[in-house]
Amino acid sequence: SFIENKQSSLTILVLTAFVTYILVNGYYVITSCDDYVSDEVYYVSAAKNIGLYIFGVNVIEKPYPNIPNPKGNLNLEHPPLAKYIMFLSMLVLGDNSLAWRIPGLIMRAAIVILVYLSTLKITGSSYSAILASAIATFDPILKPLSFIAMLEIYLAFFLTLAFTLILYRKYLSTYIVFGLALATKYSALFALPAFTYISFKEKCSLKKLILGLILVAIVYCATWLPFVLYFASKTGSIEEGVVRVINEHLFALKWHLSSKGGHGYSAPPWGWLYNEKIWPIYGGYAAHSNTYMVALFLILPILALTFKAKIREKYLYPYYWFLSVFLGFTLIYFLGSTTQFIFYAATYEPALGIGIMSLIFPVADTIENKVTMLKNKIKERLHRGRGGPLNIL
Repeated sequence: SFIENKQSSLTILVLTAFVTYILVNGYYVITSCDDYVSDEVYYVSAAKNIGLYIFGVNVIEKPYPNIPNPKGNLNLEHPPLAKYIMFLSMLVLGDNSLAWRIPGLIMRAAIVILVYLSTLKITGSSYSAILASAIATFDPILKPLSFIAMLEIYLAFFLTLAFTLILYRKYLSTYIVFGLALATKYSALFALPAFTYISFKEKCSLKKLILGLILVAIVYCATWLPFVLYFASKTGSIEEGVVRVINEHLFALKWHLSSKGGHGYSAPPWGWLYNEKIWPIYGGYAAHSNTYMVALFLILPILALTFKAKIREKYLYPYYWFLSVFLGFTLIYFLGSTTQFIFYAATYEPALGIGIMSLIFPVADTIENKVTMLKNKIKERLHRGRGGPLNIL
């Protein structure tokens, strides 16, 4: 009991250190640049306009960024949830870079805790879970994305929360949260096949799964309701408001499946794994993959298969998440969406630390046992050889 209490105290201490580092370091970084950076020009201006037009609240203090029609931008090619959160943050903290970026920073800190809880549930090892959290804390995709008001860190947070809830068998909560992920960015859909399969493996009934998927749709549609009402107020009927939102979805689908031209920083999904093109932001930071961690993540299941490691299927759940998302992006790449960026990797990035720490010890133990067995066999043969007839000659 004393050892357990000591271990529990140490875990809390380490996780507190990780979260403190993220929030303190992040605060200094996000307040060091009080200007629009990268795609903030679209999302922050949309958040301000949503506040003004949709909710009738003006939070605008800073000038609009230099983009086409900034006062009319509602960023309807993406779902609205992240922009709602940015607007609420500006409502509380004012129109400044801290307000735009602080929600993403808090979400990154939460991801680290969720990675710990997920890995602990899969492996049963607090040690493995802390190491997975360390990987997430210093992850070079998640870290810079938490310094900038973009959609990916929100998406990473909601997907990690949904993944954790599946493992703890809170199925309806899982799909409510998945609805929030989808209401952040459409690429959340790529994780749905994996999350659905994992739900089945975790004894989720078909009835609950169907109800869960209905909840995804309800939550997603609910986030668009303010837009339906806004467009209805312009056109005079709810029906026309609904039609306008549906048309915006059709436009978004067409837009997402098209190439946006030769962007200097675009890279295909497989290019994200080896940093074909990194994504610079500000202050010397850039979203890029830790190629050592990616290599380790990818080689561990191969080693597990090669050495016939005894692993439970649960250890592969983070790999299902990764594979489901990676194949989704690859599919739309070949359907015409060739303008993709390395920061899209945030959609699966939290799975890396969980996957590595789920497999590394079982695989290492298996290899160690095989090597020991091989050594013993060699010793045995050498021993037999010394006493054999050839030695007499």
